[in-house]
Amino acid sequence: MTSGAYDFTPMLNTPGALLNHPSRHGVRLVVLPTPAIPDAAMSALLAWRLDQYLVTGFYDTAAIAQRGMSGEPRDQVHDRDVHALALDDEGQILCYLTLKQPAGLAPDSEWTYRDRDRPLFPSEEVHGRRWQGRIAGVDEIPASSCWELARFVKDQRRGADAVAMRAPLEIALGVARLARHPKYQAVSLVTGDLDPEVALRNVRFFFVPVATFPAHRVELPPGSLLAPRYRNHDTAPFIGSVADVDYATYVRWADINLALSCEDLEASLRLLALRQFISVKESSLKLPLPLSEESPYPTESLTSSSSKAASTALWNAAQRGRIPWEAVVLGPGEQLARDRISWIIEGYAQALTYSATGLSHLAGLGPEVAFVPQEEIMGSLATIEAATPMRLLATSREHFEDFWRQRQRLFETSTSTLYGAPALAGISG
Repeated sequence: MTSGAYDFTPMLNTPGALLNHPSRHGVRLVVLPTPAIPDAAMSALLAWRLDQYLVTGFYDTAAIAQRGMSGEPRDQVHDRDVHALALDDEGQILCYLTLKQPAGLAPDSEWTYRDRDRPLFPSEEVHGRRWQGRIAGVDEIPASSCWELARFVKDQRRGADAVAMRAPLEIALGVARLARHPKYQAVSLVTGDLDPEVALRNVRFFFVPVATFPAHRVELPPGSLLAPRYRNHDTAPFIGSVADVDYATYVRWADINLALSCEDLEASLRLLALRQFISVKESSLKLPLPLSEESPYPTESLTSSSSKAASTALWNAAQRGRIPWEAVVLGPGEQLARDRISWIIEGYAQALTYSATGLSHLAGLGPEVAFVPQEEIMGSLATIEAATPMRLLATSREHFEDFWRQRQRLFETSTSTLYGAPALAGISG
């Protein structure tokens, strides 16, 4: 059976579903564990996964043909895997991702994440574990509470269809919220590998800090199905802690959710406008590289994984006139400058956009968030107004990007652009 001939609609009503969202502008969402998926649906799903990785060039076509494969191997799917599917109104898959663990990692196992003899996650089989020497705070975390995010891919054959563009955002938002639901406490860490020029920007768009490491290419043994994916594309291992998700992240998710509730044109404009608000938070798991060159910026502002500590160091330096940043105090109702970067230290502001009925909410901004105006998309931003008393740092884009690149270099999270993408590409390992 091919995935294109299979209607996945019945899965929306599966009793074992962890999440089930009705259609929103043509996208429906369901998240469920492996045992809740009928055999026929699983076969169709594995055929879809194989097809998508062939289209993207991630799989070795000769190896697939030699083995006569019509779908990914069933033995790669474990009972504890969690599957998220975004479906169109005809029951066809628009986007998919899975959270998985290695075979042999039982829920009651005594291994911790740091244990050297525990089963390897798929990305560790590719990248090894040396990179984990530069992470902290994981020694006592049970390995059974770590999950690998994999097979995050949208339907490559749907092109620029509106629903195909919405689906990765819907699925990412749904799974992120599910991972922080009080009913589900089984997720402490999320790992995997990613393309830093695509996936890392998309993670940042959702205000989720992850510890990443230098991207590189890996030569897998001859005949490995995923050899082209790692031979032809830079990838970097990553790990993130759900404990790093805080109120700034939740507010961001609410703003993305609001954008997705709008019709296509308005949703697109809102998502573009949200690129001007970025998270300055780093993963609490990552140990920065040593500071090897002189900088006008305080050491703590560059090397502290806590953006609050970095913010305090910048504020004190700005007050003393040691850096080309201005320490600004605003009262409720005052507006933030539209032509300068504003790094918020304390308090909250509201960004407004235009709508058919006047001004409407676009985004909430608080500590650990910076407003970085982008001229080409400023037109949809009406105003940013302090909602509470505020302290913020204001500077030029040139000075902000100089500081930001220095800080990102130490945390090895640099990309060619500093700003999150307006929509997800939906491709991961």
